[in-house]
Amino acid sequence: MNSLYTAAQVKAFEKNSFIKEGDDLQAMIEAAKQSVEVLNKDYPTSEFLILCGPGNNGGDGYFIGIGLIKLKKRVKFLDVLKNAKKSLLCEHAFRKAEGSEFINLKALKNISRKTVVIDAIFGIGGRIDLGRKLEKILFDCNKFETKVAIDVPTGLDANTGEISQACFNADKTITFIAYKLGQRINEGKDYCGELILKDLGLGMEENVSPTLNELSFEDIKKIIPKRRQNSHKGDHGRLLIIAGDDGFGGAGIMSSESGLKTGAGLVKLLTRKSHVSASLARNPEVMVSGADNAQDIEAHLDWPDAVVAGPGMFKNYWSEQILYKLLIHVADNNIPTLLDAGALRLLSYKAFSKIKLHSETVLTPHPGEAAEMLNMSVKEIQENRIKAAKALQIKYECIIVLKGSGTIICNKNSAYLCSSGGPELAVAGSGDILSGVIGSLIAQGLSPFDAAKTGVEIHALAGEEFVKDVGRIGLAAGELISYIRKFLN
Repeated sequence: MNSLYTAAQVKAFEKNSFIKEGDDLQAMIEAAKQSVEVLNKDYPTSEFLILCGPGNNGGDGYFIGIGLIKLKKRVKFLDVLKNAKKSLLCEHAFRKAEGSEFINLKALKNISRKTVVIDAIFGIGGRIDLGRKLEKILFDCNKFETKVAIDVPTGLDANTGEISQACFNADKTITFIAYKLGQRINEGKDYCGELILKDLGLGMEENVSPTLNELSFEDIKKIIPKRRQNSHKGDHGRLLIIAGDDGFGGAGIMSSESGLKTGAGLVKLLTRKSHVSASLARNPEVMVSGADNAQDIEAHLDWPDAVVAGPGMFKNYWSEQILYKLLIHVADNNIPTLLDAGALRLLSYKAFSKIKLHSETVLTPHPGEAAEMLNMSVKEIQENRIKAAKALQIKYECIIVLKGSGTIICNKNSAYLCSSGGPELAVAGSGDILSGVIGSLIAQGLSPFDAAKTGVEIHALAGEEFVKDVGRIGLAAGELISYIRKFLN
C-alpha cells in the first residue's frame, strides 16, 4: 500500500528534516546521485538534455547533469527561465555546472529526438499557469521519444493531478521523499508514467500520516471472505437488491447476478413486475419478486443481511416511495445498505432530508451524481476529487465511494485511492456490477468499509484483466463478473 501526501505535507516534512539534519544541500546531492543511478541503468547509451528551472528542482537537474557527465555521458543543459532569480541552492548547483554544454531555445529544434529529455523545471512546485513560452517548450519536448521528470512533471498540480494547457508527458518520474497525491489521480497517472520513489532515507511514511492510502490487491486479498468446509448457503449472507424501473430491468439483473456470482449465499431481487421473467430467464438462482409499489417490498425488508438499492431507479414516484420506505426501515433496524444511481439523486429531495443515514451506509456516486448531491459542477468535482469525497462524507456522515478515474473510498477516519483500472470500465452497467459486488461482500460478513475497498479494487483489476485478454474497447459490463470471481478465489 502506497502512502500519498499533499505538496504541503511533503514541504513541511522536508523543511523540518533539513532543520534537524542541518544540510539541505547534501539532500539535494543525494537526490541527484540516486537519480543518476536510475538514469544510467535505464538509459546506458543515451545522450541527455536537462531542462532546469530557477528553483531547487533546477538545482536537482544541474547536479544530475554533473553526475552523468562524470560517467562520461553526453549532457546538454537548457536554462529554461534564465532571467528568473535562482534559489540559493539552484545558484550553487548552476555554478558547479558552469563549463558544461548549455544550449538556447533556438538550438532545441536541432537536438536528436532520441535524446533523453529530463524535466527539472519546477518539480513539486509545478505550476498550472505556465505562460506561453514555457508551454511551447513543453510542447516541443513532448515530441522526444524518451522523457523523464524529476519529482513532479512541470504543468502537473502535485495535489489534484490537474494539468496546464501543456504538461511534460513523462515516461518515467523519479520522485523524492514521498508519493504526491497529484501523481496518482486525474491526469497525474498518465503524465507521470512509471513512478520511482527515492525517499532519501528521511522516512516520511514512518513519521507522517498520509492524506490517502493507495490500494493494491495485496492489501485486500487477506480480508476476502473465506469459506469453512462445513458451511451452508445461509452462512454466506442474504443480499436484497432493489432496482430496475420500467425499461431499465438490466440494472437489477446485473447487480443481482454480480451479487450471486461473487459469493452471496442467497440473493433476492425486487424489481418492476415487467422484469421478473427476464431475471428468471437469465439467473434462475436469483429469487425475484415484482414490486410496483412500496407495499410490495414490505414483506421482504426483514429478510436481508445487506441491501443494495438504486440501480435503474430515477427521480419518479415509484423510486421515491420505495426508497423512502426502505431507508426508514434499514435505519430503524441497522441493516447495512448501499445506495447507488437513482437512489443518490433522490437524497437531495426534501422528503429525505429528515432521514438519518447510518454511518455504515455506503454511497457510490459517479462525478455527475456527486455534483448534484453537493450542488456543484462536475468540473469542480473532478478538479479536486479528494475534497469532493470528503465533502460528501461530512454531509451524509457515511461511507463514500466516489467513482471515476482514481476512485476515492473514505469514511470519517481514513481515505483510500484505487488507481487500478482504466477507461475500459467507463461503460453502461459497470456501476451496477460494482454495487452488487460490494453488497455481496457486506452480506458475507465484511464491514461495509472493507467491502467497499475490496469491491472497488477487484472491480478495477477485473477491468485490467479484460484489457490483457481483449483490449480497452468493447467491454460489456457483465463480462467483469467472471474476472472478479477469479480474484475472489
